Amino acid sequence: MFRFILSKTFLIQLCLAALVAGSLLIGAYLYLQQFTRSGEAVSVPELIGSDIIEAEALLKQNDLRAVVIDSLYVQDKRGGVILDQNPPELSSVKTGREIYLTVSRYKTPQVEVPNVLDQTMAIAINKLTRRGFEIGELIPQSNPCEGCAVGLELNDKSVEIGSKLPKGSKIDLVVGENSSNAIVATPILYGLNFDEAKTLLNKYQLNEGAIIYSDCESDSDSLSARVYWQSINPNSDARIGEAINIKLSPNLDLIPPVNVDSIKSSIL
Repeated sequence: MFRFILSKTFLIQLCLAALVAGSLLIGAYLYLQQFTRSGEAVSVPELIGSDIIEAEALLKQNDLRAVVIDSLYVQDKRGGVILDQNPPELSSVKTGREIYLTVSRYKTPQVEVPNVLDQTMAIAINKLTRRGFEIGELIPQSNPCEGCAVGLELNDKSVEIGSKLPKGSKIDLVVGENSSNAIVATPILYGLNFDEAKTLLNKYQLNEGAIIYSDCESDSDSLSARVYWQSINPNSDARIGEAINIKLSPNLDLIPPVNVDSIKSSIL
């Protein structure tokens, strides 16, 4: 027996057994390492504003998976930009988790032009803006239907009702009038922001002219700026389609004393 233990055959078998046992132990260790790592918690990175390709690469580095669940059209936003993510950034999740993403569309959707002919300006503007179009210039034209939308134009070309245009297109409205000298009373614009002033001017069949921002040093200042001056005084006569210049400032002390709530109610 002792002689067998010291034999070459026994030693070879012993080495082989040790090698097999070692291999099994190493394999089990690596498996357990991988198994336990799959349950590790990681922090979800910030993805909103990133390109989808960059987001997928970043998630892969963190052992996470990107899943695009929706795409939305956002005007002036290039396609493939992350708009929303779930779970949100800094959330603690396990590796392998799917991160659901909403991205901006690559292609601008086409929208059908609604029938606004022979309808009042207020109705025509409401229909067009609800479809996602912007209002451009108001072009006066002699027509028995005074104050009505009698035509639509885009880049000086007539737009057919029912045709499809890219969402966000700026459409000019042709406004009917009985006389080339038709006049309207200029509305009060004091205390309104730019969008409100433009809407009210359009309602009165007038256009915005030069837009001048004063004392605005940041985007926040521009957003809070209000009209404090207009080139044609309120209630003065203006020709249909005439352009009204306005000045805006975040300094509300510059605004003449008016009832801003009453002015805003006239927009509706």
